[in-house]
Amino acid sequence: MSKLLQRKYWSRYLHLLFFAGFASAFFLAPQYLLYTLIIYIFSEIFGGNAGLHRYFGHRAFTTGPLRARFLRWITHHIGMTSVIAWVGHHRWHHEHSDTDHDIHSPTKNGLWSIIGGIPDVRIPPRYVKDLLTSELKWWHKNFFVYHIAVIVILFLIHPYVLIYGYLAPNFMCLLSGMFIAYFPHRTGKVKNSVITEIYTLGEGWHLFHHDNPREYRFSKTDVTGWIIHFLLKEKNV
Repeated sequence: MSKLLQRKYWSRYLHLLFFAGFASAFFLAPQYLLYTLIIYIFSEIFGGNAGLHRYFGHRAFTTGPLRARFLRWITHHIGMTSVIAWVGHHRWHHEHSDTDHDIHSPTKNGLWSIIGGIPDVRIPPRYVKDLLTSELKWWHKNFFVYHIAVIVILFLIHPYVLIYGYLAPNFMCLLSGMFIAYFPHRTGKVKNSVITEIYTLGEGWHLFHHDNPREYRFSKTDVTGWIIHFLLKEKNV
């Protein structure tokens, strides 16, 4: 097994920890689940949707330096994987959507490719050449070091802070990615999905997104699109 493939498994080990925290959250102190939901909404909108997907993944909008720094942090904090790794696979998905080369197609590779699959494909460097900045390369190199540090610090503060403020909401963000990969593609042809729209707070109008990947707002009900428009997007661009 190559070192590269081993690093891919590291992400899944982290995701298993997220799942363990999410599952335990319903039994330990469920009164704190409201905080988990609030953190999930914030993390999903800014980290998963606006940052990882639309800003870094598709360069759908521009923003200022402070907001870009914030997006660099929160996209890595939600724990999918590094921006460079995630975007490379995502851009590959867009180029090969719903074909035999789609690395997480539910019809071509099965549901497991979405839930726990480890994509074993060599992504050409051209897919991420715009992301090879010193800041993003630092995050790519130190992604797991960051998360180990966060886990240790939050546990020392209090195990419930770790579970309800980090593990459980990050699993919910991971689950949103599964929703996006499965429901809009479940028939073998990309479609819009209401259930995905609701759970992910704006990612459900997937057919529009695939047809217009450089648009930062997908529909009138796209909560993330409105947040980008009013809080993140540079107004003079």
